[in-house]
This record gives sequence, structure tokens and C-alpha cells, in this order.
Amino acid sequence: MDSYGRPPMSIFTVEDHVHQPPLVKRKAGRGILLIQLVLLLFSVLALCGAASEIYFLLKVESSLGAAWNMTQENNAQKMISRSGFRDVHPMPSAHVTGLVVRDNSSSVSLQWEHSRGLAFLHQVAYNNGSLVCSKSGLYFIYSKLQLGSSKCPQKTENLRYTHRVLKRSSAVDIPMIENILRFCDSQGSLVWRGSSFLGGSFMLTKDDEVFVNMSHKDLIRVQEDTMTFFGMFMV
Repeated sequence: MDSYGRPPMSIFTVEDHVHQPPLVKRKAGRGILLIQLVLLLFSVLALCGAASEIYFLLKVESSLGAAWNMTQENNAQKMISRSGFRDVHPMPSAHVTGLVVRDNSSSVSLQWEHSRGLAFLHQVAYNNGSLVCSKSGLYFIYSKLQLGSSKCPQKTENLRYTHRVLKRSSAVDIPMIENILRFCDSQGSLVWRGSSFLGGSFMLTKDDEVFVNMSHKDLIRVQEDTMTFFGMFMV
């Protein structure tokens, strides 16, 4: 009798596989996150810019308001002072304006209009071109000259003028501030225009005289009351 054995059993090995998301999907997710971060950053920057602009506009508005209030207060003080509503005691001050030059000598001080137009004197006297201090203290002194020429020579290398503010104290003239500048330097042009401004704070004693000197007076141009002037006020 034939004997049959059992057929050999087939052994199958099943390996567990971990299914991971495709690489393409992961890259896409990272790209979206990056775009969202960039958009968030731009939004924050836009908000910061808007906030900065609002702050700047508020500061400008505040500054303009303060300047307007100050101007209004100054105008009100001037009106009250002129109207005599209350006693106002401004500090010593003076402002004089340009006159047509009659004497071109450099040794003679410039003469000024001291009573008409924008000119005024308050606790400061005027004497032959000089402002005379009546009260000792610290003063801001200034001078501005409008200059010009329509007959410039061809050679202008050595053309310079000197604009000075001087103090006469005990009969001694003391230079305080000065400009030494070139003129007629408009590249061969016959016409030249310029200006010179001096300003500074100085201690003055009673009876000191302050005056302006100019080496080339023929350059001075007097136009209205706002171009050439001289003045001082206690600070």
C-alpha cells in the first residue's frame, strides 16, 4: 500500500511596510508654509509702515500747531503792547535797514535807516551808523548785505570783499565777526549776485557802539527793507 506524505507547507513571509507620504506632497506643504510666512512678514511690515506714517503726521501736525499758537501769541503781545492795554517791557533791541551808499570810502562805517519802514530802536540808540548799547549784557548781533555787480572784469582771481561787524569801546575799534569772500566769480560773466550774512552772540557793556564796515561798498544793493539790514537784541 502506497503511503503518501503531506505535501510540504509553503511558508510565506509577510513584511510590514510603513507607508510614508509622497515626497512631492511634503515639499508642497513646506512651500505653502513658506509663502504664508512671507505674506505674514509683509503684512507686519505694512502695518509698521502705516503706524510710522501716522506717528510722523501726528508729530508734524503737533509742531505746526505749536508754531501757529506761538505766532498768534506773539502777534497778540505786539497788539497789546501797541494798544497800551498792559505794561510790556521787551529787552533792548534794534533793527535798521539799508540806505543808498553815499561815501564809498572803506574807512567809513555803513549808514542805516533807523526810523522808517521795518526799522526800530528800543533802548538802543543810533549814532552815525552805530548802534549804541544802553544796558550791559549778552546780545545777538547780525548783519546781512545783498550784493551784486553788472560790470565784472575779465580777470577775477583776486577779487575779494570784506564784510565786518566791529565794536567801538573806549575809542578802540575791535573786529567781532567778518566774512572775506570772492565776488565776480560767475565763470566770466559780467553779471554777479551774492550776499553776506554775519551773526553771533557777544557781551556788550553800556555805551559800546556796534557798526558795520564793507571794503567794496559799490557792491551793496538796497532793495526794499528786507535785503540789506543790521541789528541786535539782548538774549
